[in-house]
Amino acid sequence: MNIAVGVARLGGHVSYITKFSYDFFGEMLKETLGNEGIDISLSITDYDLHTTLAFAFVDEKKVPKFAIWNRSTADSALSYDDLSKVKTDEFDAFHFGSILFATPAADHILKFMKDVKNRQKYIFFDPNYRSHIAKDENKYKADLLKGWKISNLVKCSMEDAKSIFDLDDFENIVEVVKFIGVKTVITDGENGAYVISKAINHIPAIHVEVVDTTGCGDAFMAGLIYEFSKENFFDEESTLISSARFGSVTAGMAAQKIGAITSFPRLEDVKKFLSLKEV
Repeated sequence: MNIAVGVARLGGHVSYITKFSYDFFGEMLKETLGNEGIDISLSITDYDLHTTLAFAFVDEKKVPKFAIWNRSTADSALSYDDLSKVKTDEFDAFHFGSILFATPAADHILKFMKDVKNRQKYIFFDPNYRSHIAKDENKYKADLLKGWKISNLVKCSMEDAKSIFDLDDFENIVEVVKFIGVKTVITDGENGAYVISKAINHIPAIHVEVVDTTGCGDAFMAGLIYEFSKENFFDEESTLISSARFGSVTAGMAAQKIGAITSFPRLEDVKKFLSLKEV
């Protein structure tokens, strides 16, 4: 949802597909998406289950930590039948996240994304690893890797990559990513980002006064997808690099404000920022 809002604020035409709850939080989410001009006509409302809740805590280093309540919730009940009603040819690209991979929805999402791939649509994936939210940790990690392999372009934080691959150093992560064979952008906070394709290109982080980094990864992904769309999702090396640079700008701007959606910039704000700051 964060990324849907981030792309819409930059001018993208976005549909968000999920299963909402009937409860207060579900209605609040629908209202938020509507206010952002995002189409939710493909989503479903469940009148039995409640909304998944995620709590963000910021530590002394301003790094967000999360607690997620996701057992028997509306979005975790999303089924393949629900998703298969989507007319994939109406869209140029699809993005999917991974928190639902810790729920029964995982198999259904993977099956649907394979359909999307077979239709030759461009697929973005952002694998977030959150410990202790899945009943079966091994399946959770295995499904994250399945999602990675289905995709055309993956954006993953260094912290998440280390957890998913059970590795400690960047060089070994690069080896695994190249073995998987999917173009990948690894973000590493103030250390910038790394585009891993034929070569490895470092994208420096922009220098800003950091207030809160919650949602910065999503702001990066939104910027990357938007910039990528301008090239009709044609992933030459130069496009990957320019899109990652734009993502670093939207992430840096988001870090200057508190929260996730509330901190995401609009296109006119990005243009103004770029005109005033050398990036």
